[in-house]
Amino acid sequence: MKKFWQIIPPIALVVVTLVIYAIATRDKEKEPDIVKAEKGVFEIVVTSMGELEALESTNITIPEVLTNQTVRIRSLAITDIVKEGTVVKKGDYVATLNPADVEEQHRILTERLDMYLVNLENIKIDSSLVLSEARDGIRQARDVVLDREIKLEQSKYESQAVQRQAQINLEVAKRNFEQRNRNYTQLRRKHQLMVNRALDLIDRQKNDIETLEQLRRDLRIVAPGPGLVVYARGNDGQKIRIGSNVNRWAPLIATLPDLSTLQSVAFVKEIDISKIKTGLPVRIKIDAFPDEEFKGVITRVANVGQEMQGQFATGFKVEIKVDPAGKTLLPGMTSTNHIVVSSLKDVLMVPRQTVHLSEIGFYVYKREGLSVVRQEIRTGGENDSYVWVTEGLKPGDRVYTHAPSKGHDIKMITLH
Repeated sequence: MKKFWQIIPPIALVVVTLVIYAIATRDKEKEPDIVKAEKGVFEIVVTSMGELEALESTNITIPEVLTNQTVRIRSLAITDIVKEGTVVKKGDYVATLNPADVEEQHRILTERLDMYLVNLENIKIDSSLVLSEARDGIRQARDVVLDREIKLEQSKYESQAVQRQAQINLEVAKRNFEQRNRNYTQLRRKHQLMVNRALDLIDRQKNDIETLEQLRRDLRIVAPGPGLVVYARGNDGQKIRIGSNVNRWAPLIATLPDLSTLQSVAFVKEIDISKIKTGLPVRIKIDAFPDEEFKGVITRVANVGQEMQGQFATGFKVEIKVDPAGKTLLPGMTSTNHIVVSSLKDVLMVPRQTVHLSEIGFYVYKREGLSVVRQEIRTGGENDSYVWVTEGLKPGDRVYTHAPSKGHDIKMITLH
């Protein structure tokens, strides 16, 4: 019996220890993470999304003949195009434009040319008949003049009245002959003008057909030089693809960029643009290289804003020169640009997720011994990761990354 009571205390001690450990472990698991307020380098950063573009490139455009005003084709669809990123040499195949509209226009012009040729023949026939009749009239008028001259000669043996009448008849005949000659000259000029107009129509039609035939040959687009094919963007902001339409107002099909002149083009919101200027350093993350960070510098800031694609906001175009650091960067790669507006040393900081907002201002949950308080703080700025604390905390203070349970019931310590 004595041995039994001697065994009980050690067992009870073990049980109590296990219970206390379980409770402590459970509370620790429920307790939010704690971090310390620390001093360091604080950066004010503006972040914007961008895309790599080449500052210099060779354009691959629609056939030049398609810009001719005589070509009555508004746009042509792309029926085939090489894969983006294909390396080509000068003269290599790049794309094909749909020939359907060209063929239809060629058919219409050919039929119209046939009609003009028939019309020319009809004009020539009509002119020949009309002028032939006019020449017959002239010959008849000349014969009348000759007849009246004979009669005047014969009237010299007649009375003065008969002679006078014969003279008048001759003068009338001569005036009629002269009038017919003048009419014939005008008539011949008129019909010659009609023929010339018909010939001009035929020449213009032939030229238009030759232009279309040249366009038909040029529907096979080739590279104007060596390089890497990068699709252009249409007026809708989307990249050119099979089925896209190109025209004289949007002639660009693709580009052959100079890879040594790559830059990241980003749009900064108007609320941040006042902070941005040329020469500022940029940290660049490129989606194609998730584990790499590239250096850049702002080379140009637009003076005029424009509507940002897919957003109800105005953005200003910012061009950033990128250091490839030995990597093969390609146009079209998306980037996240962290523009370092300013950098402050020896600044007290806490992670952003530790800072909360109430009607009185910003505060954190601070650990004081075994208790927790809500500590009001004043801030000097923030970036994507940290908040700069100017009052309310000191180095080494422990703050919660998330609000504890029933956090709103915790005592608030305000600043004076």
